Amino acid sequence: MVDNYKIGNNITLLRKEKGLTGEKLAELLGVSGQAVSKWENGKNLPETALLPELAKILGVSVDTLLVPQELMILNAVYSDGQTHIDVTQEIGKYVNGNCLNIMVSSQYIGVNIDTDRVCVLTVKYQTPDGIFYVYAIQNANLTLDLNTKGFTADRSFKIIGAYYGAVSSYRDCMDKVEHYAYFKWNEIPGGAFPSRPDVDETEFLTLIYLNDESIHVISCKENEILAYNDGHTSLYVKDTSTFILPGVITLGLEGMTCTWIGAIYAALKYMGEPYTYEQIYGMSGACYRVGFCGVWDWSATDALRGYSYDMPLYDAIGYEPVWANKLDKDKRSAERKHIVTDIQQGKPVVAIHLHGAPEWGVITGYSENGKTLYCRTYYDENGHMIDNPNENHEYTIVDNWPFLITHFGERKEKPSELEVLKASLCAFTESFENRVDENADFFEGAQGYEKWIDGLKNDALWDEHSSDDDTARRFDVNLWTMFHLVDARRCAAVYLTENIRLFTGEKADLLAEMAESYKNISEKMRIIKDDILNKNLGDSWRVKQIEFLEWVLNTEKALVQQARTLIV
Repeated sequence: MVDNYKIGNNITLLRKEKGLTGEKLAELLGVSGQAVSKWENGKNLPETALLPELAKILGVSVDTLLVPQELMILNAVYSDGQTHIDVTQEIGKYVNGNCLNIMVSSQYIGVNIDTDRVCVLTVKYQTPDGIFYVYAIQNANLTLDLNTKGFTADRSFKIIGAYYGAVSSYRDCMDKVEHYAYFKWNEIPGGAFPSRPDVDETEFLTLIYLNDESIHVISCKENEILAYNDGHTSLYVKDTSTFILPGVITLGLEGMTCTWIGAIYAALKYMGEPYTYEQIYGMSGACYRVGFCGVWDWSATDALRGYSYDMPLYDAIGYEPVWANKLDKDKRSAERKHIVTDIQQGKPVVAIHLHGAPEWGVITGYSENGKTLYCRTYYDENGHMIDNPNENHEYTIVDNWPFLITHFGERKEKPSELEVLKASLCAFTESFENRVDENADFFEGAQGYEKWIDGLKNDALWDEHSSDDDTARRFDVNLWTMFHLVDARRCAAVYLTENIRLFTGEKADLLAEMAESYKNISEKMRIIKDDILNKNLGDSWRVKQIEFLEWVLNTEKALVQQARTLIV
């Protein structure tokens, strides 16, 4: 027997679930609002000719509309977040006595998805209390009855389930999703979720969410990103075959002579870290550095040649560095994925010899899923060093696979400012006093000064018996080394001056003296360098520079003793 009141109540529930007013439903059907009201009150039934269109608008079959059960399966979808299969009829067959109890598997559902992703069954169902949504993942039981209160679509977006892993091994990661929701991200990177140690295959992030339309399942690979639409009402898999970090500053010699420190500074600045170039130079201890190659090579100025200034710096800024050094080609694919993941997570990657000469730069983006990389380097403009680091140039394509790559790894606890200062001064004392075999090709600290001075004193390297090309090379390397030291000692003076406040009494006075000494060294070295460059010293330039470097060597020997006092 047809029950007008049950049919009317059914129409009311379905209409409200669709977000329609009675007047709007009447408008869509071309009837009066009074007619719809009478249907919902059980006074009349819709005309037979209207039933197909009414059922279509309400998203059900005509049979479901006219023969409402107390527990009705309105829609059921089996999905891996990529493939979606309607299984409404199959699931409806298992409703017995207003109860549903099935295992979510191909045996019960009647379909199979060949996938490495986690599969999910979503169900939209109706009871006398309203319309609800539930889900169950593969191999789990799904039980419904008239007392089961599932999720409701309340016109707002809500993630209700989250899983990370592969079909062979996965875990619930809803706690992580709720944590990330606090930051109001516009994107959810698949790689932001922890991986199980026993999984070697590709993993996936699978989310189940509700919006004002229905329940949805979506998934992405570990190196892909789920992004919100403009209204923050749905998710989609973002096209990450190309990903560019906008606004990484350009690199240039003006005020940022050390390419390693400059690249670190540009990357940290993009990541929102508050450090200045001078602070980074100081915290690393490289601001006290001097290096010299007996063959007069420009590479002596590379801040990471010799003493490991990277460790004091990464400790100071609170990051665990991850290095990739001269990788064999069979390992480049994994490293390229690492670069892609970092870029997607908003972390520029620092590397050497990206474009132009073998100097440090920053990887700022990629295309073709990482086959093409983009960068900022000191050589971005027509193969020449840029003097203005503030102009907004387009990024340069990476020409070379880098010799050395550094990633900003996991965050770690930072030491105190005083501990950072002492580590910086410790780097100074250790590197200054480090001595290597006389037959080595690189010298640093006091030995670096000594070998540099010996090279300037050796007339055979500078007289008419030396080729013009060799003499020109030595002259350029000499100026290049001076150029770097001017900036390094300037930064040492700035860094130490900023940290005088960490001491009191005699130690504060001692640190202030050190800062003034480095300021004096930098200014005098700049004058000597400019005089040599402009040939103001004529043929006596080597004599003048030797005298000056001997003074600097003796001054810095005394500064080492002062540094020891401050470290204790």
